Parts: sequence; structure tokens; C-alpha cells
Amino acid sequence: MSPFGFRCVPFTNFLRIGFVLVAALASQGRGCRALGQQLAAKPSARDGFPRNTALLDRAKKLVQDGDAQGALSLLQTANIQGPDASDIHALKGVCLALLAQPIESAAEFDEAIALRPNDAALYFSSGLSFASLNNLDGALDRLAIALKLDPSLPGVRYNYALVLARAGKFDESERQTELEIASPHAKTESELDLWRLKARDFYSQKKWQDTIDAYRKTLELDPDSSEAYGAMGEALYSLNRTQESKAALEKAESLDPENGATHALLGKLYQDEGKQDQAIAEFEAAFRLRPGDQEVIYRLFRIYSHNGDAANKARLLAALQNLLASQNTESRNEAKATVLNDNGVELEQKGDMSGALDDFDQAASIDVTNLIFQRNAALTLCKMGRPEEAIRRLRDILSIDPDDAETLQILAVANEYTSKGSAQATLPAATTAH
Repeated sequence: MSPFGFRCVPFTNFLRIGFVLVAALASQGRGCRALGQQLAAKPSARDGFPRNTALLDRAKKLVQDGDAQGALSLLQTANIQGPDASDIHALKGVCLALLAQPIESAAEFDEAIALRPNDAALYFSSGLSFASLNNLDGALDRLAIALKLDPSLPGVRYNYALVLARAGKFDESERQTELEIASPHAKTESELDLWRLKARDFYSQKKWQDTIDAYRKTLELDPDSSEAYGAMGEALYSLNRTQESKAALEKAESLDPENGATHALLGKLYQDEGKQDQAIAEFEAAFRLRPGDQEVIYRLFRIYSHNGDAANKARLLAALQNLLASQNTESRNEAKATVLNDNGVELEQKGDMSGALDDFDQAASIDVTNLIFQRNAALTLCKMGRPEEAIRRLRDILSIDPDDAETLQILAVANEYTSKGSAQATLPAATTAH
């Protein structure tokens, strides 16, 4: 579980499939032309047949105007034995993709590719079509072939990196993005787009210092990016660099006051500092913007309980109970979190620290009221040599329950780890839920 939950814009919005496909059809230059260049080509293998040039132009115009069905109907009348048969099949594939008919779209692109098997642009467009329908395996397969056939094809490596990121293959996405940044070939994407993708890959892998460095580069290109300040704020928060985190988050909040994640994390910082009134204001803003955030509700409930505010305590308790009920009952959530936690304990005992941390994080996000899960995550971070992140997790627990003896004990060891460089032998084992 990421403590900030930063997901400013989902990757599905960055992959501008519809735009790329339609713009490509109209393009006559190298830029953003996955299909356009090839539709203008004049193969000679079937010159004895009449061309469909005028029909293709009309169909392309219909697609650009948003009438994919009209374009498809027109293309059904085309002569598919002529020299532009591959273009006909490819454009039909585009139309079918836009009409959300993935099987039929794939079949048309296969026909086009069979006629021009070494055409990188056809594989590129086919890959984009698969991606637009969330068939990531198919998209990656086609885009990889396009990249192999023509590494200089504008947009192919960038879109390959985007789909890799959507598929959760962040290491490879990061590598492809670095290659694209260094490439001397013409690019369809701006330097900002490339650095932002690289920063998001680092963020998704929780490579916090790399996240900070990459987003600082994006700020040179876009000084008013709330996304950059928000992500840097979370990264700095995770590294327990509190004041720097607060400054970045306050800037993000000023640029985008409707981002509930920013309010939530600022609330945690204020709560950690004992500034309860400011914490309440931020958490209430986060609750308004993200009413399904369990942790925000629970923290507000604990603050109001501590302050003796019976009315607000009852309001937040009801909100938490309603949320849990909508998520298939509290008991089922607790059971799922317990299974994840106990599996994490087993993985830790086997030496799989990354797997254990992932399970502990998932457990903590499902059941925010059980501090064992977050405590186990902190222990694992310490054992992985990431004590600053462990200290932040432990301080989060203490901001909710300042007298939690086990957390205080682990925090002392984590602080020793930070100062001396090694205290792993004195760390206790992760514990099962109880």
C-alpha cells in the first residue's frame, strides 16, 4: 500500500490510442503516422487491379470525423484483391477496434500483416488496437515486433513503454523510456512526456530517490505540475524527510486543491506533528474528495475519539461501518487481511522480503484498524536495508496510537539501524494476526 495512494492520472489515459490511430490515418509525414505512411504507399505486386484510393480517402475522413461504423460500411464495398488490399484490411482493423470488436479487429490486422509481413507500421497499429481494448499481451507482442522491424519508427518505443507500464512491467518500461530519451531519431513525444513516463515508472516501483530526481526534471519542463509535486511529496514522506515533503505537498495542494490524496498525506504529517486541528481540516477535505478511503475515515475517527467529540466520532464510525458493509462485510475483510499477513510471515521466514512486504502492504490497506500489518511492513523494510521508510511507517502507527509498546521498541531499533548501519540481528520476527 502506498501511503499517499498517488495515482494522479491512470496510465490508460496516457495511452492515447484513439488519437494515435485516427491522427495516423491523416498524417503524411513521419510524425505519429503508424498507419498513415503505409496507407499512402503504392505496392506494385497487384498493379493489374483497380485502386481504392478515393474510397480509402473517404473512409479515413469518416474515421477522423468519429464515424467508424460508416467508414467500415464503406470499406466493405472495396475490392480487396487490389494493390491496396493491405491498406483496406488495416483500416477495417482500426474501425473494428474503435467499435470495440477486438476479435474482428485482430483478424483484419492479421490479414494486412500477411500481405505485408515486414511492415513495422502495421504491427504498430495492430499493437495500439490491442492496447485500446486492454489486451496487453497482444499489444506487447505486436509492438515488440514493430520495434524490432523499425526502431526508428516515431512513437513505437514510447507506446511500447506505455503498455509495458500498464502491464506492470516497470523495469522494462523504464529501460525503453531511457533508450527513447537517448535516441537521436525523430520523436512524436515531447521531452516532458518521456521524463514523466520515466518518473511514473520509478514511482510505481517505489524507487523513491529516483522518483524525486525524475520529477525534478519534469518540473524544469513544466513548473506548475501538481502531479510532480504530489509524487515528490509522497516520495519524500516515505523517506521520512518530513519538512521537504510538507513543502512539496503544500505546493501540490495549491496547484490542485481537489486532489484528495494530497489532503490525506498532509493530514498524516500534521497528525504526526501533533497539530490536530490542521490534521482534521486536511482529513475532512480528503474524506469529502475520497469518501471510500478507509484510512482517512479511521484516522478521523481516532482523533475525534481522543478529543471526546461524540457527534463526529459517531459520524465517522457510521461512515466506516457503511464502507465496510459495502465491501462485503467487515469480517470478510479482516479474514482476507489476516490471510495476506500470515502469508507474508511465511514468505519472510523463507527470505522473500519483497513478497512479504507486498502482502503486508495489501493487508494494511484492507484492514486499516489492525496495526500489526503496518508494523510487519516496517519490520520488513528495516530488514531490507530501508530504515528511513520503516521509521516513517512506525511514526504513522504512533500518530494513531502513541503508546503502542511494540512499535516504540521497533522504532528504537530502526533508529539504531540508521545511526550504526546494521541492527538486523536485533529485529524481531514478523507476527501473525491476532
